[in-house]
Amino acid sequence: MWSMNRTLSVGLATLLLAGCASPAPRDEKESPKLAPTQVSELRKLAKSADQLGIKLVGRLPLLGITGINEISLAQPVTVPLIELPIGTGDEPSARYRIPCILATVNGHEGQRVLLDSGSNRLLLGYSLAHSLDIPLIAGLDPVPAQGIGGQGQVDGYWAIIPQMSIGALELRKLLTLVGPDAEALTYRRSFWGNTQVMILGVNGLRGLTYVSVDYLRGKATFGFGDKYLPDAAATFVTAVPLRWEGDLPVVDAVLERNYRTSCVVDTGGDYGLFLPRAVATELGYWKPGWGSAETSRGIAGQAEGKGYLVHEVKIGKAVFKQVSARTRTEGPEPIGGRVLLGNYELRRCRVTFDFRNNVLWLEK
Repeated sequence: MWSMNRTLSVGLATLLLAGCASPAPRDEKESPKLAPTQVSELRKLAKSADQLGIKLVGRLPLLGITGINEISLAQPVTVPLIELPIGTGDEPSARYRIPCILATVNGHEGQRVLLDSGSNRLLLGYSLAHSLDIPLIAGLDPVPAQGIGGQGQVDGYWAIIPQMSIGALELRKLLTLVGPDAEALTYRRSFWGNTQVMILGVNGLRGLTYVSVDYLRGKATFGFGDKYLPDAAATFVTAVPLRWEGDLPVVDAVLERNYRTSCVVDTGGDYGLFLPRAVATELGYWKPGWGSAETSRGIAGQAEGKGYLVHEVKIGKAVFKQVSARTRTEGPEPIGGRVLLGNYELRRCRVTFDFRNNVLWLEK
């Protein structure tokens, strides 16, 4: 059995949620917020650091939390992805739109968890947190969260998930944020009715050797011990240097054969490519006033954007053609104006975050 725990500074923390963008009606533009009665209900469940078995170090604005995010795993564990078909496609990956798995949380089985590398935190909505009796950390103020959708920010309240099991993988005292029941957390339009989904940032699993999302075979593997080895039967394999910036996975990419940029790898993003305005303008895909805007939805509400096709995106030896892309045309840009590669392209591959060697593996 192997375990670890982590120390995290929460002073001046900002939650980055790149993924979970989906269409929404044009009349829902405001950022969602927790009602005062919801905040009051959550605070009824609050516990002190001692009660939670954690420790607060220092004081705001620079406050650390120790004794959190403990991981126990004896050997690699593989669990199935939840089927979520994409249209009528017959490719294997067409059965898995997003990398969502089932977990047991505080003894409650069958909880949907999204493996989202585009988020640097674990996040769940108010209704789910309340139903699972997730305790807030007493005495901590809320922090802002911002995602692709929305003009502003939403407040997230620091909490601790006492226990989560994914197969044989045991996660304890998980630091999380509780926010409003946004559309990105309640997939009510085209996914699972009103079912709530927890967002688990892949960076929170970096104590493992690797995490692999195999869209082609419909499974996710959490690795421990030996180094990651690509599938010997794969017809295509590329290993791309991986770095972590703001707790998000970043690789180098080449757009349209000669435009070099860094790119956030976003397994939770239900889109192809997200380009900031400056990049879209430089590549000739967008300028202020060009065409009509469309609407996307994320954690922080809804925002206007412009869609188009990027002819080629190259990451390592992997080349993606005719990539559906989008640019937010107003308001703050996701993750400070970064390029993001989402699930439209990633689900064509087996995607592995090799934490030990800082490598992103893409296999087919």
